[in-house]
Amino acid sequence: MTLDELFNKIHDLPTIPKVVQELIQMFDDPNTDLDKIGAKISLEQVISAKVLRLANSPRFRGSQEITSVSDACSRLGMGTIRTLVMASAVTGAFKTGPSFDIKAFWLQSFQVGTVARLVAKQMKQNSETAFTCGMLHDIGELLIQVALPDVAESINKAAGGTEEGRREQENLQLGFSFTHVGAELAKRWKFPKAMQEAIEFQFRHREAPEGNAMPKVLAIANQVQRTVVANGVTPQAQAMLKDLPVMQELDLDKLFADLPAALEADKAFAEMLA
Repeated sequence: MTLDELFNKIHDLPTIPKVVQELIQMFDDPNTDLDKIGAKISLEQVISAKVLRLANSPRFRGSQEITSVSDACSRLGMGTIRTLVMASAVTGAFKTGPSFDIKAFWLQSFQVGTVARLVAKQMKQNSETAFTCGMLHDIGELLIQVALPDVAESINKAAGGTEEGRREQENLQLGFSFTHVGAELAKRWKFPKAMQEAIEFQFRHREAPEGNAMPKVLAIANQVQRTVVANGVTPQAQAMLKDLPVMQELDLDKLFADLPAALEADKAFAEMLA
């Protein structure tokens, strides 16, 4: 099977609203301000409601309740608005059956995004782009699970419960892995090239196109997230990571000091969206 054949089999390909695609372009334009963003968001009812809900949530609530999207954007700021728009659009694009734990899927995705944001700050990269890449890192797996449930079940059984095993089985049974599927979906959604490459090369960042650090950011975030889920944000987890070559340019002490609060904040965010 080829990627084109897979996408041709999907009669109801998850779609991103045109307004969101336009917003993505605006976020990458340095001349865009919050007033323009707010005006564009107002054209999309679902995202407008979520922006207002977040602006009035305990995490951001001010002295007065906010009732306009423009005021909500001012309270939340460009970074949070970008994250909310991207996350809301992507999480709303997929409809899954009752047997698939979509909340657990998005929580794990948000955790990788949270770590990626912190890593990107240390590496002097765009932290919000890194968060979005982390949130989308596993999107190809979700598409395989939704579009090819029988094949996905066979892959899941043969994978041995590991991500490496899953990629190996996908390559064996499909001819490509979820990273290729995710990159192709990001391309069809017209997401920036840097995001497409981050998803595709997240497990082989040394092969990524020169000049794009996002695949490496995502490689680190994946490793940290898996280690922390298994061992907690603990000295043991930090010790397991410190000698890995990909970690050498990071300040792991700072990363682990910042992680608990960041993970807790984004956990509430993920639950609200999913």
